Parts: sequence; C-alpha cells; structure tokens
Amino acid sequence: MEKLRGVFCNIINRPEVLFLVFGFVFGVLFLFLTPPFQVPDEQAHLHRAIETANGIFYNKIPPSYSRYDAIIENMDEYKKFSSKYTKKFHQVSGYSSIMYLSSSLGVKTGALFQNAYLMFYLARFFNLLSWLILIYFAIRITPVFKWQFAIFALLPMSIYEGMSVSADSFVNSFLFLFFAYMFKLVFENKENLKNYQIVIYAFMILISSFLKGCLIYPAFLIFLLRDKRKYLIGGITILFGILIGGLWASHNYVMVSPDVNPELNKEILYTFPVKVLFLIFKSLILNSLYWLKGAIGILGNLDVRFPLFIYSIISIIYFLSFFLIPVERKICMRYRAYSLILILLFFIIVCTALFCTWTPAGFPKIGGFQGRYLISIFPLFFLLFGQNAAIIKRPNRIIYLFEIFVFVILIYTCTVLANVYQFS
Repeated sequence: MEKLRGVFCNIINRPEVLFLVFGFVFGVLFLFLTPPFQVPDEQAHLHRAIETANGIFYNKIPPSYSRYDAIIENMDEYKKFSSKYTKKFHQVSGYSSIMYLSSSLGVKTGALFQNAYLMFYLARFFNLLSWLILIYFAIRITPVFKWQFAIFALLPMSIYEGMSVSADSFVNSFLFLFFAYMFKLVFENKENLKNYQIVIYAFMILISSFLKGCLIYPAFLIFLLRDKRKYLIGGITILFGILIGGLWASHNYVMVSPDVNPELNKEILYTFPVKVLFLIFKSLILNSLYWLKGAIGILGNLDVRFPLFIYSIISIIYFLSFFLIPVERKICMRYRAYSLILILLFFIIVCTALFCTWTPAGFPKIGGFQGRYLISIFPLFFLLFGQNAAIIKRPNRIIYLFEIFVFVILIYTCTVLANVYQFS
C-alpha cells in the first residue's frame, strides 16, 4: 500500500511524470478511438512517412511509388480519400524527412507483417512515443513553467496531434524542447555560454530550419542572455538556419491553393505591404476565437468540436494557471516585451506565407491558418503571462485541482471521440 501511495505521489507531484502518464494513457486512447485519416492531412503525412521509410529523404515531384504504398492502398479508409490524394502527388511532398523519422520507423516495422493497419497504427504509436519523450525532457530541463509545459502539452489538440502520423507531432514536441533549452540558458543567468551549449544551440537551429518553413523562433531568445557574444553567436547561427531553411523550401514543393495566383499575391505584397499587414491584423481579430478553439481542440478533419462553454471553461482555467501557479524565477518586463514581439513575428511570417499561397486575391482575411499551429509557440505565452507570485497561497493544492481538471477534460474528449467514431 505504501508503495502504491509513493507511486501516486510521484505522479501528482512531478509535472514530467504526470505528463508522461496522462500523455501515454490518453494518447493511446485517442489513437485507437480515432479511425485512420481522421486527423487533418493525415493521409498525405502517411505518404511522406512511407517515402522516408523507403529512404527518400529529399523529395522530387512526383513522389516515388513503393510496395509500402501498395499495402496501404488496400485499406478501406484509404480508398475513401483516394480521389483527393494519389501516389503522384501529396501536399506535404516538400516536407523534410526529419519530421517523419519516428512514423517511418513504425511504417517499416508494420511492413514486416504486410499489414496495412499495423503499418498505420504503428506509425501513429511511434510518433506518440517520440512526442512523449521530447516533451518529457523539455519539462525536465526547463527551470521555469514546468507545470505550464505539462498541462498545455496535455490539451486535447496537443495530444491529438501528438498521437497522429502528422508532422506536427514532431514539430510541436521538438519546439517545446527547444524552448525549454532556451529557458534554461536564459534563466540560469550565466555570464558566458560554454562550447557544448553553443553546439547544442546550433544543432537545434539546424533541426528547426527543416521544420515547416524554418520554425526557429526559440533561437531568438539567445538575445536575452548576458553573454557579450550573444549577438555574434545568435546572428551567425540564426542566419545560417534561415539560409538552410530557405534553400530547402526553394528546391521543394510548396502547397498552393488552386484558387490562388501566387505571383499576383507576391506583387500585391511588394506593392502594398502596409495593406497586407493590415489584412493580417484584421485576420487576427476576426479569427481569434476560431484559432483559440483550434489550439484547444477542433478534432477529426476539423469537424469534431466541443460546445462553446467547454472551450470557454478550458480557456479561463488554463489562463488562470499563469496566476495560480507561480513561476520559479523572476520575469522582467524586457522578457515579456520580447516574447510579445516574437509572437507577433510568428503571426506576421506565417500569415504572409499563407497570403501568398492560400489566400485568393481580394479575400477579406488570411486563409489557411489553423489554431493548432499555435501549439508550437505556447512557451512564448508562458513568458508573456507568467507571474512570479500566486494569487492564492498553497500552490500545491491548486496544482492538484489543475490535474483533476485536465483529467476530466481528457475523459470528456474520449467520450466525444467515442460517440463520433465508435458509436455513430
């Protein structure tokens, strides 16, 4: 009995352990409750994982066809989507194989048994394991926001993406780890970075440069350090990462909406940059509620939604975590201002790219932006809103309430998925 009590206390008092237990249990439940290809663009991501399993790391259009494709095409669920995705084209053809190493290992393992469903579910399961490991270590190494890292990673949409074949599983978990490493450097307040820290920093930038258009936002936090060489180190490595990401993007396929003329949109951008900037901020206002819902959980192929009051409760409770769970280190206003600048930079860059590739000319707002994209930059919101003192004392008891709330929300999400897919 004492051993069980010790295990229980270890789970509820350590954020990384709580995340690992909740993430694994509910990740597996989500995995089996959600039928194949009921995560956004999952079939396209599966094709890219298959290519990676075949050793096609640099993709040229059209993608190469393999015996793994032949196995997958026998799935009934695949046939429902066959008119949308073919072996000659899929919309993530230009994505780097780095994002598919885990899922491709699942594909290759399942292929040993010549079973399409085993290939698919192992691809999901291996992605889930990778997602769990990366975020576990993110929570372990960060000196701040440990509980925020844990509970935000356990949002329904975060787990849903984490257990899927989607590249977002790796993107979100790796960026959580990168942010955690940068928080470690920033809040340790070291005068000088050590050589191994610089090497790790440069390596993470290199990986980030291959993530969906060069997601290196955590790298900019180096300019908050006390090291006098920060501008030299950060400037060189960030420019290198942007160069690598740009070269990769320029030599690979970029998905463009059939209703969009990219050249016309680029001309509009060059001629009327202020007008495009106004359109971006207008989209922020018009789409803010939809994006918030998407970050919390718009599941399925964007067709499984919670009632509005559920989104409202989750938003309020999670926002209160910044005020009820204190930050372990002092956050100065410079840090908050810097995080706000990076958040705005994220929106401007992503929305500008979507303006050129996914927004028809004359459309009243930016098209193609999904709330789930915000998951990758959650830690910037931690830095922006985190508080150094809790409103209510006895934070441990408050943390227990947050754990119960997260558990209830995830149980509720399981019932929603079961009602939609298993009992419909």
